[in-house]
Amino acid sequence: MKIKSTLWIGLFISVFLVSCGKKPSLQSYYVNKMDDSSFLIVNLPLRLDSLFNKDLSLSEQSAVSSVDKLNLLFYRSKEGQEDKYQKELAKISTILSQDQYQHLMDFKAFDKAQGSVLFEGNTDQIEEGIVFLNSTKMGFGVLRIIGTDMNPAVIMTLAKKVDPNQMKKQLGSTADVFKGIFD
Repeated sequence: MKIKSTLWIGLFISVFLVSCGKKPSLQSYYVNKMDDSSFLIVNLPLRLDSLFNKDLSLSEQSAVSSVDKLNLLFYRSKEGQEDKYQKELAKISTILSQDQYQHLMDFKAFDKAQGSVLFEGNTDQIEEGIVFLNSTKMGFGVLRIIGTDMNPAVIMTLAKKVDPNQMKKQLGSTADVFKGIFD
């Protein structure tokens, strides 16, 4: 009897330690911030195939169909909440520094904003692309591009073919959500 109870206790402790050792994911971060009024989280309702003003090759059509959805999380930096900003920035930075996310490139944008492009998967079959942008003046944002076997080289060439008028038309009401953010 003593052996059985010791075995059960050992099993319980093992399960507990394994579950505690699990690192937070980007998905869980998004879910945890859904009810936090400091964050804006938007599922962007884009029909990617209608954003292009030029005919697409078969490989480009395949790349467009490989993107399933886009999710945006934005934390606006506010005066008097610098500690919370630093805490949230540290959390998201820790998540994005995990081995599963591979660094593709860094960039600068806007006024003193720094950005990174990361991905999860293999270089020719990306499952998730991530664009991270941080500015102490504005806050930080994370755009998740979720799909199946996305080819980054083809997707980068598609960026040059986007029709800005179609993009503006599709974002319509979604763009209204962002009006107050950058004021």
